Amino acid sequence: MAAQPIKNIIFDFGGVVVNYDPRGYLESLFPDAGTVEYIMEHLFESEYWRLFDQDRADRAACNAVILKKAREDGFGPQMELVQARWTEHMWTKDDTVELVKELRNGGFNVYYLTNMPKDLWPEFVGRGLRDLFLGGVASFEIHMTKPDRRVYETLFARTGIDPAESVFLDDMERNIRGAEAVGLRGIRYRDAGAARAELARLGVRVDG
Repeated sequence: MAAQPIKNIIFDFGGVVVNYDPRGYLESLFPDAGTVEYIMEHLFESEYWRLFDQDRADRAACNAVILKKAREDGFGPQMELVQARWTEHMWTKDDTVELVKELRNGGFNVYYLTNMPKDLWPEFVGRGLRDLFLGGVASFEIHMTKPDRRVYETLFARTGIDPAESVFLDDMERNIRGAEAVGLRGIRYRDAGAARAELARLGVRVDG
């Protein structure tokens, strides 16, 4: 059976619509690889981070615990710096924004599906990024994170879209696999140019 034409394009936020590269950010701050690995393990790749995205933990309280441990391990000043400033590397990807606008103007339905903590969401709403989309799901709203299949299913229920007519763009391979497990087609996002080419191969073409 031939694949159904794509009508709906779903975008992740971090790493797709906004920059999210904590390892690269840390490497720009600290020449020591040990510091980078420590902060990745104890902050960005920690269980706390997943709980932030699910709105199941208070960031200030958890940051205090993380910082206390970092001070004991000899990484206190570095961890304190990152906790205070890490969002500065999450600048808007203007080329992705342009792609989203072109897709909407071309008659496609565009949605978001993102792992996002509640305290960060107002920043992106304030930039007008939510308004680029017809709707979507952010993890903090439902206390679950991708690649849990229920996250994708919540999007289907909320928007009424057919996964067979939809494609999902995310920078994380595990989230793409989760999307494919519930019937979506998936594109591993690297940059807007590559995404255009991948979308075109699926029959989604826009001027740009």
